[in-house]
Amino acid sequence: MKLQLKNIYLNERFSEETNCFKADLFVNGKKVAYTENDGRGGCTYYHHYENQRDIVRQAEEYCKTLPKQIINFGGEDKEYNQTLESVIDDLVFAKEKEKEQKKIDKLCENHIVWGKPNGYSYKQISFNGKPKFADVKKTIVGQIALDNLINRVKSELKEGEEIFNKNI
Repeated sequence: MKLQLKNIYLNERFSEETNCFKADLFVNGKKVAYTENDGRGGCTYYHHYENQRDIVRQAEEYCKTLPKQIINFGGEDKEYNQTLESVIDDLVFAKEKEKEQKKIDKLCENHIVWGKPNGYSYKQISFNGKPKFADVKKTIVGQIALDNLINRVKSELKEGEEIFNKNI
């Protein structure tokens, strides 16, 4: 069974403890439910569209058959059974991570970007004027300047941090 979210509206401004969002749930390519979370730490809700209750119930049953999820909480691994609610939350989180990765990839064109992999923040530095690194590397002087900047960042890396750029 293929579960997807489309028409996702994520509002980071109103997210307090959980993601504040609204989206449409699609099952095997068919729009079947409206999903939402108010971002205040409560549950994610889903409401079937007219004549879609049976498909939503099938999706609920399907999610119960998925392997248990393992999350690290307080330094300890915890297992939980998946539900349609948890799958929707995971899809929202994946979409959010995908959006953030696109932003980082764009920054990497003319910034050195670093932080902890799968972390929630990152740092960046660039040259004045922010030329693209592809252009900077075309000259020996530019390559030397870029190497100096890379070495500066490497000297400031904290434990667990790494440079995200693949273009330097």
